[in-house]
This record gives sequence, C-alpha cells and structure tokens, in this order.
Amino acid sequence: MKKKVAVILSVYYSDHLEHLKCAINSIMLQTHNEVYLFIYRDGIVSAATDEYLHCIKSKHEKITLIVSENNLGLAHALNTLIDLVISKGSFSYIARMDSDDISRPERLQRQVHFFEKNVDIDVCGTSCREFGASFALKDKHLPKTHEQLIDFSIGRCPFIHPSVMFRAKVFNSGVRYPKNTALTEDMALWFILLNKGFRFSNLNEILIDYRLNEDTVSRRAGWGKAWSEFSIRFSNMLTLNRISINNIILVFARLVFHLLPISLLKIAYRKFR
Repeated sequence: MKKKVAVILSVYYSDHLEHLKCAINSIMLQTHNEVYLFIYRDGIVSAATDEYLHCIKSKHEKITLIVSENNLGLAHALNTLIDLVISKGSFSYIARMDSDDISRPERLQRQVHFFEKNVDIDVCGTSCREFGASFALKDKHLPKTHEQLIDFSIGRCPFIHPSVMFRAKVFNSGVRYPKNTALTEDMALWFILLNKGFRFSNLNEILIDYRLNEDTVSRRAGWGKAWSEFSIRFSNMLTLNRISINNIILVFARLVFHLLPISLLKIAYRKFR
C-alpha cells in the first residue's frame, strides 16, 4: 500500500488566482496516488479566489480547506495545517507547496521513493527551475548530503522551501515553525531541526518550477530581515559548533546582502545563490 502524503499550502490576499490554480493542479496531478492537499486561507481573499477554493474543495475528497477570517501569517497557517494532519495519524509524510509554484508530476513519488531507500533521512528537498524574473536561474541545485548541508546552512538556505518533504515523525516530535522571526520562519525551522539531530538531504533532480518576480528581492531587503537572519545564523553557528573564519565571513556577508540597494541585490541574488 502506498504511503500517504499530506501537502500543506497557505493562501492569502496577494496570491494571484491563475498561479494558485497552476500550483493546485500540479499537486492533484501527481503520479503518487495517495496525495491529500490541505489548504489554509489566511485571511480575506478576492471573491474569485474564495469561490475557486470552495469549488475545488467540494469537487475533490482529497482536498481539505481551513478558512480564517484574519491574516495570521505563514507560520501560523502551516502550524495549523500540521496540527490537523498529525491529528489524523494516517500520514507518513508532510510536503510543502507554495501557492505560485508548480510541482512536476513525479515530484512526490520521487521523494517518497527516496525516503523509502534512505531510512536515516528526515527532511528531503529537491532542485528547481526558476522562472518569472530577470535573475531567475535555469536550474538551481543545492548540496545533497547531510554533512554538506550542516555547513551550508550557516551561510545559505539548505532547501528550496516549497520543494521540501518531511517524515511525519519530525512534527510528531512537537516541532513547529517558529512564529517569532521576521520573514525567516523556514530558516529558523531548519536550525531547530539540525539542533535536534534530524537529518537532511536534497535530491539532485529538478522537480519543482519556482516562480519569481522582479519584486522578490525587495521582500528580502531591509534592516528587519537582515537582522533577523543574521542573529539566527550567528547563534546557530555557535550551537552547531560550526565556528570558522569562512562561516563568520558568510554570516556577516548575509547581513550586508540584505542591506544592498535593490539593483545590486538583484545581481547578488543571481550570482551568489
């Protein structure tokens, strides 16, 4: 019997309806046939988006929709969905998806197969193709092994967030996305998991199309984002005992990175990821 996969996805007012449809269709067309989609509507959305969400929920028994009238943020949305999935007790894996990206049909099947063959791995991401912006990368690959990813995590993100799949036991342990960070809830989660001894890996296969736009880098700019990321990276460099000249330089470089003018930030975003 195939292992059941729960895909968690949050939707809010800024999401583009046509992009959302593409994202959801890509999950419903997965080759792994035990896929269930859990959607959280984070606050008020357009009438068209709301109608679409309720329509697909009524048509697909494998779609669950939670509606919140208040926008409470991504971490709250994901944690609410995780709590619901865990309470059902029947899912082996929990996968992330964003409302504007596209999962390739074999994505979840390839990740489940990887987990079945690598019983020591708890979190698995994939490579991606970026599209939609001048600084998009035709292919983006990250380190594959846990040992490589520990050091890599100090200066850069170890996963393409919407490509990630977790074993359900990760969240059965009580771990959740932290809410006390400034736009860095995914990065903070990776460090929590590393400090708890969970093991990471990436599939070196392009299994997701990751949408960017010209405003993507502007959301990563500013002192709030810079300081939040710097403090998290620096403190975890210490707790993970990864202190080195190279890592210290990388952590401080991230602080500078987020404070660059947008024009330079776009160049850096393309060249140094």
